Amino acid sequence: MPAQLRFNGSKVELINVDVPPPGAGEMRLRTEWTQVSIGTEIAWIEAQAAQNKATDLGYSAVGIVEALGPGVTSFKVGQRVMVSAPHASCWNIPASPAYTVPVPEGLAPERATLAVLGQIAYHIVERAAPKLLESTVVLGQGVVGSLVLQIARMTGADPLIAVDTDPRRLEIAKQVGATHTLNAATDDLVARVREITGGKGASLCIEAATNAKAYQTCCEFLALRGRLVVSSTVYEPVPVYILRDFIEREITMLGAHQPKVPIDANPYHPYTQAQNRSATLNAIRDGRIQVEHLMTHRVKPADAPALYQRLREKDRSIVGAFINWTE
Repeated sequence: MPAQLRFNGSKVELINVDVPPPGAGEMRLRTEWTQVSIGTEIAWIEAQAAQNKATDLGYSAVGIVEALGPGVTSFKVGQRVMVSAPHASCWNIPASPAYTVPVPEGLAPERATLAVLGQIAYHIVERAAPKLLESTVVLGQGVVGSLVLQIARMTGADPLIAVDTDPRRLEIAKQVGATHTLNAATDDLVARVREITGGKGASLCIEAATNAKAYQTCCEFLALRGRLVVSSTVYEPVPVYILRDFIEREITMLGAHQPKVPIDANPYHPYTQAQNRSATLNAIRDGRIQVEHLMTHRVKPADAPALYQRLREKDRSIVGAFINWTE
């Protein structure tokens, strides 16, 4: 019987679910792998736990098309696709090229699950619009932060400074494109960023740290008219100095929220969700984006509840978590 991971209001559990035949415009996915979006999903869980409410989990899945609903012609049975779907062994998904993208030949299915977070990272960099040789800080080197760093490297941002509190993540950041790395737990970030940038401060900071306390530090190491792009799920109030930073120093803060990316391109926004997913898949397959360091934990569905508990307890050894539905 199909199974799904769900948060019941107090803990994550594996439950049996009914999946009907796909309806018109749908197809049934036999899931191979799903990827845990650690920052977003744990934020969902904690927000729902505070109200004792249940919620579905997950939005990044790769699998094989098992059945087609009436009128579906864009896909075929046996095709491997990547789609936004919950953590489940089987699910009905929209058979729309705007929503579901084929996985290119030569790319392992577990790696392909990173396309949704890659899509998010592409949108963050699109919003940030780093310029050639623009001094850029990427705050946080989890999955999204590392992907953002690597995509920013493609734009020619330089110096490209990675910030985290984990020495292992910082060492990997050097390997995938950072020109400098700073440890937020031990380094004076403001002094070091200004030193690296010749006293000017960074022109751009992209936040991917899920830490409300980081925002003021970002403002302090930004240059006059610097840009702060915020992207992570933070529910707490964020302390900032409006007059000193945003008015007198003319700092700009931009939000990057991937669901705002259109399904269809338009003159005001040429990027689409499917385009960004496909770009991620191709870049991973071709080696332009490195992901093995982001795949630290692979578990079976039965072991996933324990994994989520570790994530709720802030186990920093877990960088990227993936669930194998094939066994």
